[in-house]
Amino acid sequence: MSEKFKVEVVTPAGLALDKEVEEIIAPGIMGEFGVLIGHTPMLTFIKPGVFSYLEDGKFIKFAVASGFCEVLKDSVSILVEEAVRAEEIDLSEAQSDLAELEEQLGALDSTADPAGAERVSKRLQLARTKVALAGGV
Repeated sequence: MSEKFKVEVVTPAGLALDKEVEEIIAPGIMGEFGVLIGHTPMLTFIKPGVFSYLEDGKFIKFAVASGFCEVLKDSVSILVEEAVRAEEIDLSEAQSDLAELEEQLGALDSTADPAGAERVSKRLQLARTKVALAGGV
């Protein structure tokens, strides 16, 4: 039996996850990283992608937006702009959002508004993740 640690996923809307888990895998800016109990403390950025945690031998997946992750020896706190459990994603809504964001990004002049293009690009990454997790590949 694995040892468990506390993980919290917090969004501006509230607490998306508060559980004791065996392992997490998160989308860091330098690539995916995993955490087990007793991990070396660290603070890192989270990029839009798939966050998952292992509970009772099964990985539960979330689509997460940009944010931060703090790892301590016995807990992990993830603060992101949005977090949606894979089972709660509406595929048609996610596909609609994806099409709209692709159109927005195409209409933007990234040299005139690099910050705006970056914001839309991150939202686009999250929309693609939602579509993939909802089974729309």
